Amino acid sequence: MRTRIDQAVALAAVFTASAAVSSPVLGADVINQGPAPLLYETPPSASPDLFAGWWIGGTLGGATANFDFSQSSDTIDGNGVLAGVTGGYDWQNGPIVIGLEGDVLGAGISGSGRFNSGANVANPNIDAMADLRLRAGVTVVPQVLLFVTGGGAWADVDLPVNGPGGGSGSGSFFGWSVGGGAEVAFTRNWSARFDYQFTDFDSDTVSYPGGDVKYDPDVSTYRGSLIYRF
Repeated sequence: MRTRIDQAVALAAVFTASAAVSSPVLGADVINQGPAPLLYETPPSASPDLFAGWWIGGTLGGATANFDFSQSSDTIDGNGVLAGVTGGYDWQNGPIVIGLEGDVLGAGISGSGRFNSGANVANPNIDAMADLRLRAGVTVVPQVLLFVTGGGAWADVDLPVNGPGGGSGSGSFFGWSVGGGAEVAFTRNWSARFDYQFTDFDSDTVSYPGGDVKYDPDVSTYRGSLIYRF
């Protein structure tokens, strides 16, 4: 009988010692697990204003031109390419974006045609353009902006004329520009822009040995731009 009691006491002592050794380990495990996970994650913060701030980019595109002669019904059509730098600043309030932007472009927009009852051939070539415009737009989704623009424009044009009384010539033309397009933001800093601009220049008179010629051009441009926003 006493032997059985001794065995029971020894077995109880073994269980007690095991519990004493294992309890700190279990406690440490509970502590190391950290706080219990939340049932619901905190919602992400709202998207930033992707189109706000200073920006600069490179632009490349094509153009068509029309050169009227104010003193006659003759017209010369032209086409070509342009490339340069664009930049500006935008303010954004929710989906509404208001900005100021400008372009400085090198161009090769040329044409050739007869005027003065076919006696002369003009070869106009637009070799540089610049403009300053206001921009207003709205985001249809946070990453996509649709916009319209309007402002002033300038162009430098070579205007050589072949034939009687012709010669070399050039002119600086000023006018107004309107257009629109879309801009798509890839990240907070990078976006791509696609736009159309129509520019109507005022007429300018160029003097040649045989007399004065008054040109009245307008230009349509189609451009894509890669934009970096600071």
